[in-house]
Amino acid sequence: MTAEPDAVTETFAFTCGDCGHTWERTFKLMFFTDPGRPDIQEYVDENDEPLRSPLAVAVCPRCGSRAVQVSSPKPDSGTGTDGTPPG
Repeated sequence: MTAEPDAVTETFAFTCGDCGHTWERTFKLMFFTDPGRPDIQEYVDENDEPLRSPLAVAVCPRCGSRAVQVSSPKPDSGTGTDGTPPG
């Protein structure tokens, strides 16, 4: 595999279908290449820890529900990664 994988930053907006809580979170999507093998994509969190796709395993930080919808982030939303105002 390559020593330095390519990476892009992706931000997603989440809405809980049970309690209505909304939040945004930013992830890095790493692209690994290895000659002769299919390319590998891996999401990592803000601590560079690998995780499953946030689109598949989203859990509401307020109520713990898995009834979460994912969408594109709102421009200039002004919220932190957990859905609270920064600061």
